[in-house]
Amino acid sequence: MLRTEVQVRLKLNLNLLLKNKVEVLLYPAQELEQILKEEKESNPFIEEVSVSQRAYQIFEERRQPEVRHEPSEIEKVIRNIRAELDGIDLEIALELLSSTDEKGYFRGSVEKIAETFSVAPEYVEDVREFIMGIDPVGVCSRDFVEFASVQIKDLYPDEKGLLEDLKKLLKGQKVSQDSLLKLRHLRISPLVSGENVYRVARVDAVIELDDGELVGYLYEDFIEIKPSRAYLEMVRRAKGSAREYLKELQERYENFKKILNIRRDNLRRILDEIIRAQEPFLKGEGNLRTLMVKDVAGRLGISESTVSRLINSKYVKTPQGTYPFRFFFVRETVGGVSQEQLMKKIREIIDSEDRKKPLSDDEIASVLKGEGFRVARRTVAKYREILGIPSSRERRLS
Repeated sequence: MLRTEVQVRLKLNLNLLLKNKVEVLLYPAQELEQILKEEKESNPFIEEVSVSQRAYQIFEERRQPEVRHEPSEIEKVIRNIRAELDGIDLEIALELLSSTDEKGYFRGSVEKIAETFSVAPEYVEDVREFIMGIDPVGVCSRDFVEFASVQIKDLYPDEKGLLEDLKKLLKGQKVSQDSLLKLRHLRISPLVSGENVYRVARVDAVIELDDGELVGYLYEDFIEIKPSRAYLEMVRRAKGSAREYLKELQERYENFKKILNIRRDNLRRILDEIIRAQEPFLKGEGNLRTLMVKDVAGRLGISESTVSRLINSKYVKTPQGTYPFRFFFVRETVGGVSQEQLMKKIREIIDSEDRKKPLSDDEIASVLKGEGFRVARRTVAKYREILGIPSSRERRLS
């Protein structure tokens, strides 16, 4: 019996590691530091979470804090959709989102939407399934079972029978303890909060010029998690159930450190790839070069989704300004104009606008057209959101 319990516990720890690995990848530096402090409060094996003085010198003294709009969950979905879709696909996606309830479940009719846009219902269904795969995953699911299936594919891709176990559980039937423990980690609804917040932002990385050479710093390189010597000694001395309990806490601490090491090491390698590929731009000697998520993922030996999660909602201060990580991942051209040119121009226009009368996306598109850029309003909105710039309504000073 004891051996079975230990095996279940080991499997649970592994799955918790994988689950938390996915979630921790998403947090920007400011949220990560808070997560670490919360973990310290719940796990006595962590004696201290400290940030070195060097971090404050690099990340705080050389930069004034900025107030940044933190989008709600549904705004994040819309931003990610705009970055991926355009034309009729984008219009259908936005129509699907307008038919979701406050929890993110789809309550509309695929057939009616298909009729509105004169397409087949299968076409709309494909767009709906695409939305469900965008972070935060599961938005536009029809019900909890469909939402659960999306989560299971994301968190437990090798657990083929877990969805069937969930259906059994919902019918009041018994499932294995292992399945029950995993299913308890599933979220009940795709969206939790719909409110917008504003917060002081801290950049996640800094790239500087040092004697003509580019040097990159990650904020989390300067975070140290120190174990409790007292609890380590207690593990060695404890026996029986007390020792098992302490060992569980120790494994949780060790797993958490593994997660953070995975995150830090991969984010460091991505930052190095950005410095290598975009050296001319970072030194002010040229434009951005083509850099694709799939190419970086291939060179680093990790999945595209891992790279995408790591660069999401994270910012880097460079000699040329502060940009989202995603700014440095560009395709060759869009309508004959590089993405970097468009985003740089959009930022310049917004930086010089009257903050009491900020420009709408339509007005920005008109300014660009007057300067020879053939750009649609939705393209302006797409790149503005990639840059992390709020809408004109949110930029307006009262």
